[in-house]
Amino acid sequence: MTITKLSQQADKKTVSYRLILFVVLMVALIGLMVKLSLWQWQRSEQKQQLLDQYQQQSLQESSLEQALRSGVQPFQLVTVSSITAMDKYLWLDNKVNDGVVGYDAYTLASTPQGNVLVRLAWQPAGLDRSILPDVLNADALAQRYRLREISLPVVLMQKHWLEELPQGLRVQQINIAALADYWGIDLLPFVLDSQLEHSSTQLVSISPQKHQGYALQWLLMALVAAGLTIYFCKQNRNKEGL
Repeated sequence: MTITKLSQQADKKTVSYRLILFVVLMVALIGLMVKLSLWQWQRSEQKQQLLDQYQQQSLQESSLEQALRSGVQPFQLVTVSSITAMDKYLWLDNKVNDGVVGYDAYTLASTPQGNVLVRLAWQPAGLDRSILPDVLNADALAQRYRLREISLPVVLMQKHWLEELPQGLRVQQINIAALADYWGIDLLPFVLDSQLEHSSTQLVSISPQKHQGYALQWLLMALVAAGLTIYFCKQNRNKEGL
């Protein structure tokens, strides 16, 4: 009888340890899912703020000189009194337009306020990666642009983001400070975009509503996991009571 009791106590301890380990893992998993839910909700708010900012700035227009004096705003409409292309071109890789992979073509230009990168247009990529698209005509640049600030979540080393080709540079990101050093010039800390109107899908790859949906999914998964944890704990207590 004594041996049987000791065996039962050992089994109960083993079950208890397994239950504790299960609860700890589930609590960590639930915490991660709640954190992901909050992150998706924050991303939704950031994307909505970006879209609202675009709409607000679409109602205002100023000269580039005035914008620099008062403080530049993302998506601000600006006019330049004089702008001249400087015969330097680059192509931003892996830009998708209507499901087609291509490039955003840029040129370096000179204005009375300083040198600046100008986004000309999107161009589809060819089958041969060693050949860039044809250089776009930049002899007569427009005088109205939408000002775009560039954010870099991850700054790559030059050997990973810049490639020299006969037509110009192929880049994986627009790093204005690094490009200024590469060319040995000063650059204004933003890009002038010749595309004045943008759809919401062009501004944000994932809409605020989708981010909210993802946030709700993670929250529901956390609630289900919490419910299952409570259920298994109660089931284990009932078995121990028996």
